[in-house]
Amino acid sequence: MSLKPFFNLLREGRLTPVLGVGAALKPFYKLTWLAAAGESGLLNRLASGPATFESLAQGGGTAGQRREALEAWLQLGVRLKLLNLGAGGYELRGMANALARPENDATLAMVQEVAGLHHKLIADTLPRVRRGELFTLADQDGELIARSSRILEPFQVEAIQEFFPGSGNVRLLEIGCGSGVYLRYAAARNASLTAVGLELQPAVAEMARRNLRGWGLEGRVKVEDGDFRARPVGELFDIATLYNNIYYFPVAERVALLERIASFLKPGGFLLLTTCCQGGSLGAEALNLWGAATSGAGRLPAEDELVGQLRQAGFGVVKTKSLLPGDKFLAFQAFRG
Repeated sequence: MSLKPFFNLLREGRLTPVLGVGAALKPFYKLTWLAAAGESGLLNRLASGPATFESLAQGGGTAGQRREALEAWLQLGVRLKLLNLGAGGYELRGMANALARPENDATLAMVQEVAGLHHKLIADTLPRVRRGELFTLADQDGELIARSSRILEPFQVEAIQEFFPGSGNVRLLEIGCGSGVYLRYAAARNASLTAVGLELQPAVAEMARRNLRGWGLEGRVKVEDGDFRARPVGELFDIATLYNNIYYFPVAERVALLERIASFLKPGGFLLLTTCCQGGSLGAEALNLWGAATSGAGRLPAEDELVGQLRQAGFGVVKTKSLLPGDKFLAFQAFRG
């Protein structure tokens, strides 16, 4: 083999980019393959053990070139060291094996979100902006987002444990309840707590209801679907929460939103708001892009900006706490004056 082509590339300044891009391809392929394996059900299929090619192809109408396509797809998984091919057939290995476990579902959902929504955001934002268009909520899978957001669960639970009272009658209003998991933690924190969860997307609200029934909380927690801003003010609550969704509201509308939340609180009650802020991780930058590029949503807030908006909305004392060391995932506890 001649090394002359490599020296020519080096002399022309083209070798470094070629090598750099080559190194970036494997993680891209790996993430995309994992997302597809999760969405197609292959991870579930192989979670209990190896399977032959014929059993994987069964019912798929795989003949001729379709058979070769499936073989090539599985071969790519082997090459990426996400599958083994042995005497018993194909079996999961490495990251694929880890993501097939139920306790890692949030991480699998994040992989699917990055390979799907985030890829679309990066690829399509400029063309859409040039056409005078933005993304919409319909461009995302609400149930997938609810699953992936649980990756922050251990840090979110810390805020619930710190700021929620452990006893006494407490009435909670959770705005944007997602899967309902944080309602579950709040109920576990305080056995006397009752709650109303609000969720904008009907399919996600129904998922939360199913979860709460399964957790035995249907009597203590009610989930409603619809826009919080259209809900009439009636019952007052001790605590309101807004977890990881301030960016679902345009920046110009956030003070009015926070004022409305305050109107649902008893005097002395508080809002617990958690969010990624400007200057955080690469994942937070992607979230910032989503908010900025989605109609009806908005970019991530800066920490000082959000404190100022809370005070402008009539909250007196505002406390902040970092929930994720080295990142900008923060909790804001704001008391109604």
